[in-house]
Amino acid sequence: MGRQKKYQCRGGKEKCAVSSTDRYQCRLCRFNKCVELGMTPENVQWHRDSFPKPKKSSKIDYQKSENEKAESLVLGKPRTVMDLSKLSGKIRDILNEKSGGIDPKTKKMNSLEIADYCLRKWRNQQRPEEQMESVETLPIRQMFGIFEKQMIVVAEWLIQQPDFRLLDATERWQYFKAMWNMWRRFERFAMSVQMFGTRTIEQNKIAISCEQIITIGFHIDFTEITDIDNERVQKMFHGGIQKMLDEVAKPLFDLRPSSMEMAYMLTQMSWQVAGKKMQGKVVEIGERVCDEMANHLHTYYLQNEQRSNYAARLVKLMNVVNAVNKIHMEKREVLELARIFDVFKFSSSRSIFKQNFDNIIFLMSPHL
Repeated sequence: MGRQKKYQCRGGKEKCAVSSTDRYQCRLCRFNKCVELGMTPENVQWHRDSFPKPKKSSKIDYQKSENEKAESLVLGKPRTVMDLSKLSGKIRDILNEKSGGIDPKTKKMNSLEIADYCLRKWRNQQRPEEQMESVETLPIRQMFGIFEKQMIVVAEWLIQQPDFRLLDATERWQYFKAMWNMWRRFERFAMSVQMFGTRTIEQNKIAISCEQIITIGFHIDFTEITDIDNERVQKMFHGGIQKMLDEVAKPLFDLRPSSMEMAYMLTQMSWQVAGKKMQGKVVEIGERVCDEMANHLHTYYLQNEQRSNYAARLVKLMNVVNAVNKIHMEKREVLELARIFDVFKFSSSRSIFKQNFDNIIFLMSPHL
């Protein structure tokens, strides 16, 4: 892009599509899309060659190290490759009942009780605040380590659900990839509100894991996977954490949902997200599951809480779920641009991160 050039819309209406497949069709619409999503013209790399060519040289007998050095200077940071084959295999084994198996204690429980029981098993591992580590900075690789543990938790929670086990192996894998990140994000915000109350909202205090706390000023060290400095990467995704605090954490603080209600919301959200992604059979099962869950929650309210007039509360609970879904979808356009412009120098040996890396980056910016 040249600083002095004035581009015209190729379509004439300044409404050209901007995506990974047709991003080069119209420079004006691509530039306008970047500005609309918060990127600043001052940060544009003017006169950048989209396809740089190495300089010609008369010498032909370079050593390997010199070639690699030259390539680094031309192309920037090489891609960071992380081998996730063991993690992928472990998750698949859990989802396909090759490891772990079904907890015998769930045999006489209904689907909502099972979801609640498995959620409480995970939450029982949560350390009290005084035993947790306060973290100001995390290298990207260490953040991946936290995600790996929580992905295992989500897989173990899923396989205990009888309706999830109606899916075949491929469907189970696709379902898991569609919902794991939203599940763990929502659960961590809810746990933070339960533990810290208003401090979650006022101090951005979040239990990012069972052992670690983050607050205002926390940031991820992205240097391993990008040429862009951390501050610019944080600004690229600025706003997501505040929306989660305003539209999710604050309502959760007012509602103080029980463990059973959290299990209900997590299950509803999981089937909604996976159904939207996969359609067909998953939608059909999901609609039935949600109806059954509503009946079980009705029984819970009557028998355990002696609450007969709960319609207004249920609407508020589902509004929180819808807010999580909405925030997730709003960030997709920014993440698509990050992918288009190759912001992150990262690749994986397994599709689990290739298709969910956008969710991962959103979670890490700017505080979680």
